[in-house]
Amino acid sequence: MSDNMAYSHPQASAPSGMETRLNFTLDYWCLWQSQQTSVTGGWPGGDVLPYNDGSADVSFLPVMQRRRLSPLARAVCAVVWRGRLAGGDMPTVFFSSHGESQYYFEMLAGMAEGEPVSPTRFSLCVHNAIAGLSSIHTESFLPYVCLAGGSEGMFAAFLEAGGMLLEVPRVLVVCYEQALPEVYQAYLSTPDITWALAMVLTKSGGPGRQLRLVREPACSPEYQDRQAASFVQAILDGVRSSGCRLERSFWRWSLDDV
Repeated sequence: MSDNMAYSHPQASAPSGMETRLNFTLDYWCLWQSQQTSVTGGWPGGDVLPYNDGSADVSFLPVMQRRRLSPLARAVCAVVWRGRLAGGDMPTVFFSSHGESQYYFEMLAGMAEGEPVSPTRFSLCVHNAIAGLSSIHTESFLPYVCLAGGSEGMFAAFLEAGGMLLEVPRVLVVCYEQALPEVYQAYLSTPDITWALAMVLTKSGGPGRQLRLVREPACSPEYQDRQAASFVQAILDGVRSSGCRLERSFWRWSLDDV
C-alpha cells in the first residue's frame, strides 16, 4: 500500500467501526452550472466557467460535434476540456446518479406508446455515452470508467480514483447531474439545475492543496443529527470542511493548504 494514500475498501461484512480514508492532492478543479453564480470566496486553484445563458460554452469543438450534445453533455465536455488543459491527458472517472434521464425517459415513454426506438437516441442515453463522447472529443485513448449512483453517491468516484492512483500519477474525476423528469420528482427530489465538476487529483503529499475524505458508518451516534452538505456548493462558498450523510455511510471531507 502506498504511503501517500490510506485506502481500505468498505465491505458489507466489515466491523461497524471500520472507516475508509482517502487523501489526495487537488491540482485543479473546474465547475459549470446552469444558473448565474457569484463566487467571492470559492475554493482556490480552480475555475467556475461562465454561465453563458444557461448553456456551457463548447466553442472549442467543431460545429457538427456540438450539435450532438445535450445540455448535460455540453457541461461535462466543457469541464473535461479545461481539466485536461490544466493536467494533460489522464485516466478519468465519470460519475452521475441518473445520467441522461430526459433522453431515456422520452425513449421509454415512446416505447409505452408503441413507437420504435431510435438507435441514435438510444446510443446517446446509455450511461457511458457522455464519457465516450468526451474521450472522442479530447482524442484520449487512456482508460475511463463511468459509474452510476449508489449508496455512496458521488463519493464512489473518489473511491475509484483512489484505486487508480495506485497505478497512475493523476486521475480526472468528473461528476455531473441534472434534474430528473417531473414524473420522478415525487419519488426522488433532485436539484433543478444542471452542473458538472471536474477535479484533477494526484497522490497526497505533492505540492498543492490536500483533499482528505473519511468514510464512516452511517450509524455513528456523533452524526445522527447532522444535515447533508452539498459538496459542490461548498466549493463555491469556500467551505473547507464539512460532512454528508448518505444511505449507509457518513462522509467527512476537508481541503487543507500545504
